[in-house]
Amino acid sequence: MASAAIQVGDVKDDVIFELGKPTGQLGVGDTLVLNYPDQIIKLKANRVVSIKQVAVSASAPRVTAPSAKATAGVPSNAKPAAEPPGDPLVWTTNYKAALDLATTTNRQTFLFFTGSNWCSWCKRFEAEILETPAFRAYASKKLVMVKLDFPRGVEQPEDVVAQNRSLSKRFRIDGYPTVVVLGVNGKPLANLGYQPGGPAPFITALSELEQATAQ
Repeated sequence: MASAAIQVGDVKDDVIFELGKPTGQLGVGDTLVLNYPDQIIKLKANRVVSIKQVAVSASAPRVTAPSAKATAGVPSNAKPAAEPPGDPLVWTTNYKAALDLATTTNRQTFLFFTGSNWCSWCKRFEAEILETPAFRAYASKKLVMVKLDFPRGVEQPEDVVAQNRSLSKRFRIDGYPTVVVLGVNGKPLANLGYQPGGPAPFITALSELEQATAQ
């Protein structure tokens, strides 16, 4: 359930104080969406206008960001963990929640079909394109990122396995890596894959797709 301390009408600072730093933050105009592991909080003009619950798999560990209260006793000179430059990618594995978020924020949905622990081209795709600062900066403003993984020798929650198989069949995925880009209405716009040359050509393709659908 949503924290009883957070209510419609509260300001952003109240949310951060009670729930800590969100796992993802998307802003479009005066609308801001704060993504937490079990809820999505939408603000408009800096005030909470809706609090939406997100289903959390019983078999998946719940991760809660530390709140300002919990970190009050941490020394100010403590060194933060090193992070790569640029905004980190915010992934979800929940397809339906991603579509809801994409609709709320007026973004395209980026479905990444991958075999993370065995597909060499998938690993190259992530290293050479997805994990670059240029792509992360683009994705943080334009996309809702969904990872649909088909690993080998790794157990996944049954609901995730069923969801991923269903989506693979629906979008006719016959190889990895494959990216399916969905419009705000959830309809497929394009299928993309690995291409050499780093992030620039891939970002250009996404930008052209965005411009074409905006016309």
